[in-house]
Amino acid sequence: MEPSHHLYVHVPFCRLVCAYCDFVTVGGRAHDVGRYADALRRELDLRPAPGELRTVYFGGGTPSLLDGATIGAILDAARVRWPMSALDEVTLEANPSSRETPDWDGYRNAGVTRISLGVQSLRDEELTSLARGHTGDEARDALAAARAAGFRDISIDLIYGIGGQSLADWRDGLERAIELGPDHVSCYALQLALQPDEWAAPPRPGALRWRDRMVRRQDDELAVDQYGIADEILAAAGFIQYELSSWARPGHESRHNAAYWARRPYTGIGAGAHSYDGAAERSWNERDLDAYLTGVEAGERPVAGREELDHATRAFEAVALGLRRVAGIRRSEVLAEFGEDPLDRDPAAVDEVVRAGLLEVDGDRVTLTDRGRLLASEVLLAFVPEVAVRR
Repeated sequence: MEPSHHLYVHVPFCRLVCAYCDFVTVGGRAHDVGRYADALRRELDLRPAPGELRTVYFGGGTPSLLDGATIGAILDAARVRWPMSALDEVTLEANPSSRETPDWDGYRNAGVTRISLGVQSLRDEELTSLARGHTGDEARDALAAARAAGFRDISIDLIYGIGGQSLADWRDGLERAIELGPDHVSCYALQLALQPDEWAAPPRPGALRWRDRMVRRQDDELAVDQYGIADEILAAAGFIQYELSSWARPGHESRHNAAYWARRPYTGIGAGAHSYDGAAERSWNERDLDAYLTGVEAGERPVAGREELDHATRAFEAVALGLRRVAGIRRSEVLAEFGEDPLDRDPAAVDEVVRAGLLEVDGDRVTLTDRGRLLASEVLLAFVPEVAVRR
C-alpha cells in the first residue's frame, strides 16, 4: 500500500482582511482570481506527486470566493497529478457572509465533502469588535444553506479571549453555536502577535494599531477559564475533544488536520503555502502574490526557502504534535523511531510537570491532563531539545 499524502491549497483572496489574521492574505485583487487558479494548476505540474493522495484542504484567505467550477478544476488537476488517489476528505473553508454567496451546490458537485465555516462568534457585538464582515444571523443562514446543499460534515471556528468578552458571553456564544447543529467545532484563543515572526505574514500598520488596542483589553486568566468550560459545554452536547482546539461528533474528526499531527507528508500549493516531505525537510512558497504568479507562469517552482530538520528537532516535533491529540503519544513508538524514550530527555523536568498535574504517564501512554491542555506550551518545555534550550 502506498503511504498517504495530503494536499493543502492556499487561496489568499479576502473581501475584508481581518486585523488578527497572520496568514498570507490580500484584499482588493478579485481580478486576479482566475489567473491565480491557473497558477495553482500549473504549480501542481511542477511538484512531485508521491504516495496516495488522501485529503485536500482549501484554506485561506477565503476559498469560498472561488466558484465550484474553479474548485473542481483544481481537484481534477490534483487527481491527474496523483494517479494514486483515494480522497477520503476534501475540505473548503468558507466565509459566512451574505455579500459573498458561496457556491454551495457547485462545491458539492466538484467533490468537496467538508465545509469549515469561519463563524468566529455568533454574538454581533463580538463580531463588530473583531471587525468581521458578517453577522450572527448570516452565519446561521450560511450553515443552513450548506446543509441544504447536502453537506453532512460541517465544522465551525469560534474565537475566545476577545477583549471585553466575559465568561458568560463565551458560554452564551458556545450554546448558540451548538444550536446551529455543526458536526465539528474548533475553538481558538485570539492570539495577537505585535512583532512579525518567521512564519507569520507581517501585520499591516492598521492591523498593528488594532492589535495593540485589543491586547490591552485581553485577560489571559479569563481565557484559561473560557477554554476550560468549552469542553464542559461541548461534551454535554455530544462532542468529543480529540485535539487541543478540536471537538467533533463521532466520525467527524478532521482527517486532513490529523495528518499534520501524525507528521504525514503533505504538499502545499499557492502563495505562502508550506510543504513537508514526511521525513526531514520543510519548505515554503513565495508569499508575495505577484512574485508567486510571475514565477509559476515562468515555469519555476515558487519555493522561497527550505529547512532541514535535525534528529533532535524531529523527535521533539513528534512529541509536541502527538501531545496535541487527546490520545497523546506512545513512548515505544517514539523510542522505535528516534532511539530515545521521550521521558528520558530531561527526567527532572518531566517529573515536575507530572507532579504539577499537567502530564499523565500511564505505562506506554503519555497524555496531557485536562489542566495540561490549558498549559500545553509549559508542558512542552520539558521536551525541548538541549540545543534549543542553549539558544
